[in-house]
Amino acid sequence: MNRRVYPYRSAAAGSVTFGQWSLKSDDGEVIPLPTFIPDWDFQRDLSLETVVAVDLDVVRTSTGLPHEAELVLSVVWSSTGSGLRRLADRVTLPGEGTRSVPLSFTVIGRESGGVLAVDTQLILAKALDNPDPIGPRRAGSVLWRHQSVVRLQGDASQFPMAVVDFKSAGYPERAPWYLDIGPNLEAAAMGAVVLLVNSGTPTVLNALRRAERASYAERLIQSAVRQDVVRLMIERAVADEELTDTSRFEPDTLGHTLLGLLRTFLPGTSLTSLRMTRRTDPALFSAKIQHAVSLFSKET
Repeated sequence: MNRRVYPYRSAAAGSVTFGQWSLKSDDGEVIPLPTFIPDWDFQRDLSLETVVAVDLDVVRTSTGLPHEAELVLSVVWSSTGSGLRRLADRVTLPGEGTRSVPLSFTVIGRESGGVLAVDTQLILAKALDNPDPIGPRRAGSVLWRHQSVVRLQGDASQFPMAVVDFKSAGYPERAPWYLDIGPNLEAAAMGAVVLLVNSGTPTVLNALRRAERASYAERLIQSAVRQDVVRLMIERAVADEELTDTSRFEPDTLGHTLLGLLRTFLPGTSLTSLRMTRRTDPALFSAKIQHAVSLFSKET
């Protein structure tokens, strides 16, 4: 990892002591924040906590800041799934000596997804006229920083998943899943596509939650879901007559993702050709996608 270099003096090594973020479960158990939470879904909130020790005297000396400089510990989280960025906690550090500062916050499940990044920073709270020519002087100057990253959902190609009671939500009661695709091709893909999983089908729900720890039977379910998601996404692309092979979209938008799926699973096949196949031979269209995603072949 490259270390970011700021155009001013930063806090000396060892002046800020940070262990790691901890994850608090619903039953009160506290564990170190993992790099991947395989059973996470949009119904699950994440409660994080940590303690940061700051030697204020050493920080001020090493950065060239005067005694009256106001320092703040700030925590900001961001999510690739929702595109949101939130201030999670902020603590002002007055005085001198070493301060031990507890930090905590909760990320609401429906506001997250994808990859969650937690940025912890020691910053200069207010601008000042620093007599040190290479000392920080602007409000928001970062004196120390630590970033933690946790992957919440499968791999980069997996869309957000939400657990829903289909019966009460008005979906077909015995359907195990439903892929909700938004209409706006310019929208962020991670917000425009959500895989709804029926809470009334625990076998399917458990198979999707277990990820790499799945049994043979559960891997078959995962394969079926993966094929259906790809099929529905490609059908969404084929059904939009305004979408062409030469259309251009910003990265990570729904339109960009749809075209990317076509090029990944059906390389060399034009949208015009796919539309013709779907109209004249829907069964062949479906079989082509089964072949493209290798339905069940990796599990047998």
